[in-house]
Amino acid sequence: MESIITDIVKIIKSENNVIAREKALMCYFFDLIRELIKLALEEVDAGLVEETKKQGYQIEKKNKRSVVTAFGEISYWRRRYACPGKKAQYPLDKLMGYDKYKRYSVLAVKDVLQVSAVATYRNTALAVNTLSCFKISHSQVGKLIVQAGKQIKVQQQSEERYDGITQKKKVPVLYLEGDGVVIKGTKKRLEFHRYQVCEDIINLSDTLIISNADGGAGYAKKDFDEIVGYCRQHEHFLDVFHLNKKIKDRLSFMPAMQGKLISAVEFKYDRHLTDVILDTIESNLVDELNTPENHENLRRLRSYLHRHRRWVDIKPFKMRHLSVIKAIGCCESNHRKYTYRVKGQGKYWSENGAEGILRVLTCIKNKELEYWLSSEFAGGQLNIDDQKDLKGAVRASLRKTHEAHLGIHHGAIESLTAGHSYLNDFSRKINQINI
Repeated sequence: MESIITDIVKIIKSENNVIAREKALMCYFFDLIRELIKLALEEVDAGLVEETKKQGYQIEKKNKRSVVTAFGEISYWRRRYACPGKKAQYPLDKLMGYDKYKRYSVLAVKDVLQVSAVATYRNTALAVNTLSCFKISHSQVGKLIVQAGKQIKVQQQSEERYDGITQKKKVPVLYLEGDGVVIKGTKKRLEFHRYQVCEDIINLSDTLIISNADGGAGYAKKDFDEIVGYCRQHEHFLDVFHLNKKIKDRLSFMPAMQGKLISAVEFKYDRHLTDVILDTIESNLVDELNTPENHENLRRLRSYLHRHRRWVDIKPFKMRHLSVIKAIGCCESNHRKYTYRVKGQGKYWSENGAEGILRVLTCIKNKELEYWLSSEFAGGQLNIDDQKDLKGAVRASLRKTHEAHLGIHHGAIESLTAGHSYLNDFSRKINQINI
C-alpha cells in the first residue's frame, strides 16, 4: 500500500498541468485495477482445476486471452481442458461470461447499448471513448447492437423460458395497445409494430381485455381478438389521438367546425348530431370551398365515422360503464422513445440494425436489458474451497510497483418489414403461455 501512495505522490508532483495530472492519475489507477483483475482471474482459474478434473477433463494447455471490460482491456492466462467425447472448454471464461467469439464483456456491452439508446452510433462511440477506459468505433457500436439484438431475440423466443411456469397468473383487467411506425431502410421502407401490455398475463379466461389502437391495418378489434383468443370480455377503443387527427386533417378547409364535430363524436357520442354537423359542413361548401378535394375529404370523413365497427369503437370509456379505471391512450406518447431514436436526421437502417436497436430499446423500456444480456450466463458461479489465495493475490499486487503512463492503454479492438407475420408471431407467444 505504501508503494502505491508513493507512486501517487510522484505523479502529483511530476505534473504541473491540472488536466495532465488527473489523466496520469486516472491511467495509473486503471492500470492498477486491470493488474489486480488479471491476477485474481488467474488465481480463480487455478482454483477451478480440481473441480474440472472431477468431471473427467484434463488440462490440455494454457492460452492467453484479452477481453475489453468496463475497466478496460484485460489480458490473462487461463487453462484449456479436453475430455474424450466432449467439447473442449475454458471453465474460467464460462464462469465470467466471456463468450468465445466476443471481445467485450457483458457489462461493457450493456453500457454501450444504454448510451446507443439515446445517441447515434458516432455519438455513442464519442461518449464511450471520452468517459470510459476503452475505445470503440462507431461501426463496432453497430455490430454490438446487431449481436445483442440477435442474442435477445433467441433468448426471448426460446421455448425453455416457459418450462418453469407451474401456476398460471390471473388478473381481472388487461390493457393492450398497439401501433406501427414506418422508418427508412437502406434498401426499402421498414415498418415495425409495437404492442404494450400493462400487466403480465397467463390465463385470460376470467379477464376483461381493454384494447386501444388507431384502427389501421392490423389494429382493428378483430386483430386484437385474434391475439388474445378466449377471454371473459373484450372492449376495444379507437384511439382518441388518431380520431382527432383524422377529423382535423379532413376538415382543414373549415377549422371552425372541427371542435364541434369532435365534441359531438367523442364527448356526446351522438350520431344524429354528428350527421347534422356533417350536413351543415356540406351545405357550406360554396364559392372558394366548393372544390372536388373538399367534397372528397368530407365524403371520406363521413365514411370513416359511419362505419359500424368504428362507430362502436368510438364510444367513450365513461359510457361503457366499466368497473375499472381508464389506463389507455399512452401508446402514441410511448412511441417517442423509439421514433426519436430511429427516425429523422437522415437515419437509414438495415433490417438487422433496426431490429437490434428496437429490441434494445424495448428491453430498456421494460427494465430487462441486464436480464436478457446476462441470462445466457446465469449459471456461472464461483465455487472455490479456499479463498485465502485470492486475498493473498490482491495483497501481493498491492505491493507491486506500477509505472505511471501518459495515456490509457487501449486494446484494438427478424425482419421488420410490413406484413401480417408480426401479428401471427405475437399471437403465438400469447398462446404459448395460455395453455
